[in-house]
Amino acid sequence: MDGRRDPVRRGPWRRALRRFRRRPVGIAAAIVFGAFVVVALFAGSIAPYPAGREFLQFMQRPQPPLTAHHLLGTDVLSHDFLTELVFAVHQTVLSGLVCAAAATVVGVAAGALAGYYGGAIDAVVTWITGVAVSIPAMGILVIVLIWSRVTVTPLNDGLWLAAVLWTGVARVVRASVMSLRTRAYVDAAQASGASSLRILVRHVLPNAAGPIVVAATSLVAQAIVIVATVNYLGYSFDTAEKPTLGGLVSGATASTSGALLTGPTSLGRLWWLYVFPAVALVLLLMSIAFLGDALDEALNPSAASR
Repeated sequence: MDGRRDPVRRGPWRRALRRFRRRPVGIAAAIVFGAFVVVALFAGSIAPYPAGREFLQFMQRPQPPLTAHHLLGTDVLSHDFLTELVFAVHQTVLSGLVCAAAATVVGVAAGALAGYYGGAIDAVVTWITGVAVSIPAMGILVIVLIWSRVTVTPLNDGLWLAAVLWTGVARVVRASVMSLRTRAYVDAAQASGASSLRILVRHVLPNAAGPIVVAATSLVAQAIVIVATVNYLGYSFDTAEKPTLGGLVSGATASTSGALLTGPTSLGRLWWLYVFPAVALVLLLMSIAFLGDALDEALNPSAASR
């Protein structure tokens, strides 16, 4: 015995981790996305000032980046822009995470039942999925915000989007379960007297974890794009205490109109109000996209030879 572990004995998750480590772009994407998640979770501790704090000496006189005590400058309403950006990341990222978590739970349950049992259950789930797919997620979110006048929170945005976006996960899980339920280990579990629910939870779903993780990752990006677009269109009731990335860009657009300023203004003069939230949004979406690709290759056994 030379003390080395037999690679054949490594579990599928260990092999997937090894494949993931060979993709530096995926590792970099995971680091960037992880940084966004940390900012989102600990925004109150990371932000230099409380949300919504005003610096009246800069009212209607936005200061550029690197101003003393304001690393990213201030906005038209005299708020520290780094603070605004940190809390905007909090609102936007958590909306995507809540949506992905809720939609994944619903989608996995629906897809697993439809794929394993088939028959009437599959027909009902397929019909419900078809109806849900026809509903525009962005339209639903806009209608809910206008009708209820609710305050924007990651929970509100995420749950309403999840009510529509779960269908993608359900279809992925349904297809995976339909393929896995004919495997030999499922027949062996049935022969041993295991219940259908136990087989589904203990044997089938763990082997479908790869596609589920990839589908959940794409849901985060999809939800963030929808939330940012709705926020930019002005349907989010964006406030200084609860800014969003789309809302910050929308606010910059209003600022350059000159209505809130005492002197002439232009896009070039207030460039930081556009650039920083736009760059943050692009970096966030790119990190999720590259992370999703890397996870897909790592969790897909056929990707090992790439």
